Amino acid sequence: MANLTKTAIVGGICTILGLGMATAQEFRLTYASPYGPTHPYGEADQAWIDRIHEQTDGRVEITPFWGRSLITSREGIDELAAGVADLAYIAPIYASSGYELSRNTPSFFYGYEDALEVLDVYLDLWNEFPQFEEELDGVKVLGFNVGTPMHLMLRDRPFQQLGDLQGLRIRSAVDYVSALAGFGAEGVTMPMTDTYPALERGVVDGVIAPYEALRSLSFAEVISYYSELPHSRGAYPSRGMNGAVWSRLPADIQQVFEDNVLWLTTMTYELAQASEEAGRAYGEELGVAFNAVDDSVITEYSAAFAEPARATAQRLDTLGLPGTEILERVRAPRD
Repeated sequence: MANLTKTAIVGGICTILGLGMATAQEFRLTYASPYGPTHPYGEADQAWIDRIHEQTDGRVEITPFWGRSLITSREGIDELAAGVADLAYIAPIYASSGYELSRNTPSFFYGYEDALEVLDVYLDLWNEFPQFEEELDGVKVLGFNVGTPMHLMLRDRPFQQLGDLQGLRIRSAVDYVSALAGFGAEGVTMPMTDTYPALERGVVDGVIAPYEALRSLSFAEVISYYSELPHSRGAYPSRGMNGAVWSRLPADIQQVFEDNVLWLTTMTYELAQASEEAGRAYGEELGVAFNAVDDSVITEYSAAFAEPARATAQRLDTLGLPGTEILERVRAPRD
């Protein structure tokens, strides 16, 4: 009877802990994502889930919950830390508040055109400045994302010179509004899902978005020109595990997850890049005209982001964070 009681207690503890261990060798975890399984991020997640299962000899089984069924995109990291799921897609870059370094340092990458270079610099920062990880208290980071550069899509004419921005209304992220205003354009911060009808009706003249949006959001149907004026999106932690769940996993299982951080990061980038290429091909098929922008124009445009970035860095300094030091690292010449 004593042994039976002990077994029942242990089983109850396992259930309470959320690890769902059917045996000492089995760990059942939940994964939550705001994306669906056919999205590039979801495809990367499923490949990662299968890989973890294989590399742990079946000891770890991860059940995915797609499409915001457990978490939201904006507050997913808070929900993960609170235990809504064991693992999740996270995006502290888009959180409503907090996560000051994650939310603000992407603006330091203005003018970067190569997403892999952005990722390389960011991972160096992550390793050099422990404050990045410290502000994600309660979450173990298991993967990173880097946004491919966004460009300028326009309804009626291509962008070639900065004077072409004068008088335009452009759907834009908040980070780009100030620079646009400096060249006579109005940045409009509407939801991306509302942008198609706004473009169709001429409420806005253009949108800053990546190639993949030509297909995924059907923008190729309502714009005629895609001008390659780069807007870097920075990099950020994108997959994580609840800290308490992580601490209860045995060291060998933790090591499997650790060993796959770069694999998941790379797979996510490669699938996202494939989506970019498919988006451009779709745009070409529908007759969208693509044009490069002169380097001197890109340099002058990028310079408009310098002062806002310095102001952001100084504000981070006042919070006791290494804002200016991080900005200097990002802007330093690369070999």
